[in-house]
Amino acid sequence: MPNLSLNMPPTDDMDHCVDPNDSHERKKLRNRLSQRAFRRRQAESIRELRSLANINQKPENERNEELQRENSALRTQLVDVQNKLSRLLTTVQGLSDAVAKTLDENAVKTNDNKKQPEQPAHVSQHVNVERTATSSNTTAHWPITDASLPLESLDAITATDEVPAPMTISPQDLVLRSEQNLSLTELSPFSGQIPKIWEFEYQMGPESYLNAMDSTEKTTIILGKRWAPSNSPFSDHLNLLQQLLKAKLDRTGLITSPQSLARSLYQPILMVLSMFNSMARPHMMDWYAKTRYFPTIYLTAWQIHPSLSTYGRLDERFRPTELQASTQHPRVIGWIAFPSIRDRLIQLHAANPYIDQIFCDVVNSYVVEAIMSDLILGAPPLKVYVRVTDLIPAMSSLGDGETAEDMALPAPDAVSLFTIGKYARAAFRFLNMDQGPSFYKVEPAFFGKYPELHDDTVDIMASGIPLKLDLQLTLTPPKPLDPLTAETYHSFLEFYLDSLETF
Repeated sequence: MPNLSLNMPPTDDMDHCVDPNDSHERKKLRNRLSQRAFRRRQAESIRELRSLANINQKPENERNEELQRENSALRTQLVDVQNKLSRLLTTVQGLSDAVAKTLDENAVKTNDNKKQPEQPAHVSQHVNVERTATSSNTTAHWPITDASLPLESLDAITATDEVPAPMTISPQDLVLRSEQNLSLTELSPFSGQIPKIWEFEYQMGPESYLNAMDSTEKTTIILGKRWAPSNSPFSDHLNLLQQLLKAKLDRTGLITSPQSLARSLYQPILMVLSMFNSMARPHMMDWYAKTRYFPTIYLTAWQIHPSLSTYGRLDERFRPTELQASTQHPRVIGWIAFPSIRDRLIQLHAANPYIDQIFCDVVNSYVVEAIMSDLILGAPPLKVYVRVTDLIPAMSSLGDGETAEDMALPAPDAVSLFTIGKYARAAFRFLNMDQGPSFYKVEPAFFGKYPELHDDTVDIMASGIPLKLDLQLTLTPPKPLDPLTAETYHSFLEFYLDSLETF
């Protein structure tokens, strides 16, 4: 009997050729589709049975490990979902409270407006103009000497007695910037409903930082991590080092009296901070060695072992302010030598993801004021300021055989001051840059970049003309803390403190 199936058209072709008006053909098509679905379900059932059979053939310990890995992955996903929901609920609650408060205020204003006669439109415009003018007059402004002094033009300056006038930020510039910000807020539907939504404190202030850290710490506890990552990797390093050092000192009992602090507290802190800078910030070791920046050692000692003895050794500039003592904030902020900047950073940038870069910008802006004729031969007696970081690279190339007579000022020219080791070191010592931050001020360009950090009530901004190189080196923040670095910190502390007990 011939094979009739060879002469039959394919199934798909038959499906397309079915006459929609033929009930018999429609019935046959439904039957074929039902059979096809049945065969698909049957194949899927067989596949599942085979998969179960393969699983049953595995040892029980392997199956348990797979289940544990699966549970761990699912748990991590649940934790992430929980954290996101918590943050979302917090945000929604904050928005709800702010909207409710605004609605209440608007209701009060509406009732007051009903009692007052309506004012003409030109009166309202006049009031707005006066308000803008008043704000422009009361806005803080300060002298800016952003224009750098090229080294090539110093010879031209020495030939004249004219003193360049410092550049200033005009009130018009500040009003223009303020108007640009206002135009941005007016475009947002939230600006009229949520008070202060565009301000630094609302977006990155202490409350935002505290909420974020609470969520992170909960996740850290659940996942069993050693540290809670934050918006400041610099602070993460410092927090872990202090936790490890304090735990080890408490276990060993090395601190027995105030007289034992030098060996049992300050010396370990010096070693720990040196290790941290050598590993995470190797370019900073030269900076710390040249500036003799010891206040951070005493600050860390007081944070680990708070007492009258450790507090008494704190540099006055590094003593915590009232805001620092009462508000949680990234630990790196405490390393800044100016209390007013620390307070404003806590108020406005505590939750800023770029807080480490702002810290580095502060340190990069440390300057010392001087008279140019004291530094450069034949220069006019102009008031200038020099960045601490600009002299250090040339000092690194000094020879060991140089004497005090070799390191004498003034330098023959500005280029020699920054590129020849003996003149750089002489200027460094003459400006007392090797005595810590006592003589430091802040470069005006820093407040041009971060005007919200300026405080008119304190005199910390340098005045004069910047004396600097065309190409300047900048300090950078450390990389985020990783498990290998954390384990290295732990091993170093264990080894070093155990060795102290043997001597």
